[in-house]
Amino acid sequence: MNAPVPRLIRANDLLPNEPRIRNAAVQQELTEKHLLPALHELEIFLLTVRLQIDSELHQRQPVKLGKPYPLGQCLEIALTVERRLREIKETSLPPQAHAGLRVFRAFLRDGGEFRLIWGDLRRQYFQNAFQLGTLYVDVANDTVVPSKPKVEILPFHKADIVPMEDFLHFATIAGRYWHDRVYPNHVLPSLAPYCPLIHVGKSGRVQIHDSSRYMLALTRTAAFTPSEQVLSEASMPHELFDWLRTALQEAPLTLPRSPEEGRQLALQRCGEYRRKRWHQNPRTDQKVAETVLKLNRRLARQAHFQQRKDTAMSSIRIDNIEYDLNTLSAEANAQLQSVQFVDQELARLQAQIAALQTARNAYVNALKAALPAQGKR
Repeated sequence: MNAPVPRLIRANDLLPNEPRIRNAAVQQELTEKHLLPALHELEIFLLTVRLQIDSELHQRQPVKLGKPYPLGQCLEIALTVERRLREIKETSLPPQAHAGLRVFRAFLRDGGEFRLIWGDLRRQYFQNAFQLGTLYVDVANDTVVPSKPKVEILPFHKADIVPMEDFLHFATIAGRYWHDRVYPNHVLPSLAPYCPLIHVGKSGRVQIHDSSRYMLALTRTAAFTPSEQVLSEASMPHELFDWLRTALQEAPLTLPRSPEEGRQLALQRCGEYRRKRWHQNPRTDQKVAETVLKLNRRLARQAHFQQRKDTAMSSIRIDNIEYDLNTLSAEANAQLQSVQFVDQELARLQAQIAALQTARNAYVNALKAALPAQGKR
């Protein structure tokens, strides 16, 4: 694998939804003044809002990708809560939530920051949550494991959420969280500088990634070098390329004749767009996102891609060197199997640790609520 692409930013410059705190000292002071003394009230308020929107969202989308609400609907819940919090009125809440709303409003009036964030949570998940001062607030904590509390509030530094560094980082989490196979986008050269990945899900569902505001801004900020990084990898499999070319043949785009040609053209487009300084124009992001949405809808209407088992994995890349699996020695194969086993165990343990940490936080909060108001003298 190539090394991560550096992104030079000033201290207070953030990409859209980047999980990082601006003016941390100021936000910590405001958090200590307004939020920390009233965490219980704040949690009741946020839980009340979440419960109020659940019926609306459940009715709108009871099932997503075969999973019942709220599973897989982290973004939908977070966006709806954000809109509700921007316009909420005290009269729409039960009395027990009023104190939390007043705390929330006082914090914002005093200059506290409240923003939606997105990133890599504990090297395991894509996560949509909120930065509230120096707190991490997850109002969709039950969208992976439904038995977890709906709302989780932690000190931001303890949440273990980090920004996506590049598309290799994105592909790694996509493999762990969604169990997707990820390939370079060598079929749509004109789009590849912005969205350089093609994902194939376990069911064979194929999608172009990633048109989120954060990832588009990430590659533009670095003049498309994060996209070049993954597009320079080995050409995408011919079988997948042919499937995509057939699926997109009626789309208003010029398609290459082979993945090798697509790879060359995609890399050329990165250089061309950089020379034209398109990376300095954030207004293109919306157009790209709309194009990707239309193309992914077109792909979703196709019969799912089914890769032949004999082409599923023919090589492995270590230290940016491609190795043919058919040429590995018995000793190398044994070591590879050991590495794969350990990776699977680490992923399982990380998920278990994350669940236990969340459960402990819930029990601690419940304990605090059950303790006498004055405590021991």
